Amino acid sequence: MITSTIRNLSLYRNIHPNLAKAIDYILSTNFEEITPGKYEIESDEIFYMVNEYSTKPASECEPEKHRIYTDIQFMIRGVEKFGYTAFTNQQPSTDFLPDNDVAFYNIPTDKINYITLPPGEFIIFFPTDIHQPEVFIDAPMTVRKAVFKIKL
Repeated sequence: MITSTIRNLSLYRNIHPNLAKAIDYILSTNFEEITPGKYEIESDEIFYMVNEYSTKPASECEPEKHRIYTDIQFMIRGVEKFGYTAFTNQQPSTDFLPDNDVAFYNIPTDKINYITLPPGEFIIFFPTDIHQPEVFIDAPMTVRKAVFKIKL
């Protein structure tokens, strides 16, 4: 997991060419002007979704892990809390869903570390990370977020 402000995002371009393409796209795009939905940049190699939703209590947000895609989640509007824990062979609570590249986990909240992201900050989750998005701070809040899916 990597997190910082958007002004530091370019520091991570050298990890992989697909990550560099996604970062360049993020840094050159005004996401306030994009209608929520799914958008391809490079077929199934790099794509993203602009999402708007209301955050929820941690008890309603399932921790998840991907096998193929690395996520860059960029907060556009609103504030969201993210749970994180390293994958250390925890057993998923669901079968792996290959069409969505996800398996869900039942992990107690006291076994998850939380970080809060305001607008202008990003978080990168790799396939070695279990993460729990969409968690509210004190009460539900409408957020707007771009979620990039990148094959590395």
